[in-house]
Amino acid sequence: MTRYESLIIYAEKMGAKVKEKNFRTYKKYGRTIRNTIYINSSMTNYEKIEVLSEEIGHFKTTFGNISDLSNIKNSKLEKIARREGYKIFAKPSLLIDAIKSGATDDYEIADYLSVSKEILKDVIEDLKAQYGIRIPIGDYYLYLEPHLDIALNKDKKNNKVNVFNGKEQQ
Repeated sequence: MTRYESLIIYAEKMGAKVKEKNFRTYKKYGRTIRNTIYINSSMTNYEKIEVLSEEIGHFKTTFGNISDLSNIKNSKLEKIARREGYKIFAKPSLLIDAIKSGATDDYEIADYLSVSKEILKDVIEDLKAQYGIRIPIGDYYLYLEPHLDIALNKDKKNNKVNVFNGKEQQ
């Protein structure tokens, strides 16, 4: 099962129907109307994952027409929905999994997550705005600068061992 198919099942379990529709454009486009999420059928699989995740975010967090982003309230609701979508396909623990699996640069991490490098950059910027450049997650720290990296968190035991790109360093 593809990641996109898994997202469709996730949306359906939440009560949303997902339908692909030809919007006569190749642009990334999706729309949520009541309990139905419409996805542009002309997009790539990566784009469908990105758009469906954001539309699930809209389904979970917003209602009504918020397409006028010059309205500050709508702009804030759009950001909330987008952030909710990011949590679906690129939450920090998934970024750590990507690095632990051997992904060493943004292209490989984006490929692991089945998203574009541009969206990965947006996710990283959003995470920096929320948490700063280092996020503690379980036994690891996720570093967002100067590039995505992880370090083993052994500070609790006063035994400082760092792991960068899967290589242990003293």
